[in-house]
Amino acid sequence: MRSAGPGRRPIAGYRMTAFVSRLAATALIAAGGLCDPADAATYAGSESCASCHAAEHEAWKKSHHFQAMLPANEETVLGDFSGTTHQYGGVTSRFFRRDGRFYVETDNAQGEMEEFAIAYTFGFRPLQQYLIAFPDGRYQALNVVWDARPGEQGGQRWIHLYPDPDNPVTHQDMVHWTGTFQNWNSRCASCHSTGLEKNYDGRTDRYETAWKEVNVACEACHGPASAHLEWARGDRQGADTGFTASLADRGAFGPREADPGPTMARLDGRRPLRQVESCAACHARRSEMADHSPVAEFGKQYRLALIEPGLYFPDGQVNQEVYVYGSFLQSRMHEAGVVCTNCHEAHSNEVYFDDNRLCAQCHSAETFDRPEHHRHSPGQPGA
Repeated sequence: MRSAGPGRRPIAGYRMTAFVSRLAATALIAAGGLCDPADAATYAGSESCASCHAAEHEAWKKSHHFQAMLPANEETVLGDFSGTTHQYGGVTSRFFRRDGRFYVETDNAQGEMEEFAIAYTFGFRPLQQYLIAFPDGRYQALNVVWDARPGEQGGQRWIHLYPDPDNPVTHQDMVHWTGTFQNWNSRCASCHSTGLEKNYDGRTDRYETAWKEVNVACEACHGPASAHLEWARGDRQGADTGFTASLADRGAFGPREADPGPTMARLDGRRPLRQVESCAACHARRSEMADHSPVAEFGKQYRLALIEPGLYFPDGQVNQEVYVYGSFLQSRMHEAGVVCTNCHEAHSNEVYFDDNRLCAQCHSAETFDRPEHHRHSPGQPGA
């Protein structure tokens, strides 16, 4: 028996790892807040950026943003689809190839075995998930994922995201791969693609989800680029380069050598919130109040999950996954004016250094890179 689509089951009685309610935006719109300056510009595509920004474009193509979601093919699929199997909760899932495409045979929404074609890859390291398309426009993310870490680190194998052998996920569970909580359109899409429109029809219970680019591309952060391209191809006069917001400001800190103080870099009082809020749109535990706009303020699009029981410990430390922004807002770094690109290169997403030099950009190594401060023996983890 073939399933017509993933199951939509009532919430009561089923496990929920995290249920973040979607709030209505009606009151906010009525209050006058969601006029989007990006409406005047149109999306041009990341390839249109490459001729002038070649280095940034190449760095982006090696990033997690580029790999956020891609069509499943020889270049993008990392998992072993050579007929390998994975057993979980009495279900043996089989991963194989046929006629140049990638498939999985696993349990469907009715608990019966069925073959499904892999439509898209989802991420790449340390785990790669796979999306399956259904006739009603839904895409569902498999619970069995590929551990892309090197073999010596325990990777290069299929694993289940809910590994408790005494309480396995079944087809009747909301976190089963066919269930609501594994639905790409409503749960994942807005942060893995650019210019996304969910296009859900409540009357027919169908999606016609569309995007401008399948992955997290240039305009996901910078906004639609058509006006910028007109500026770049013209005489380049004036301060207006065609973008409605600039993300270029690296924040309040300059070179440490310019600071007369003994331990910390210069603080000039600026608060470049635009860049931080651009990242926070996806790197935050939040609920959506409106479709994402790369130029609208965070608070006009999202409701941030605050320091609530379950998400945080009573002292503010992270308990569950909160995706950085909420905890960053509590930090002394945020208070001092540090922004994301003080530590991360914007296009490759990599940190500038993978050792204590990252902190020494602002904090004097003579003062802080010492056992008296970090309480760890030299050369040991934590030092």
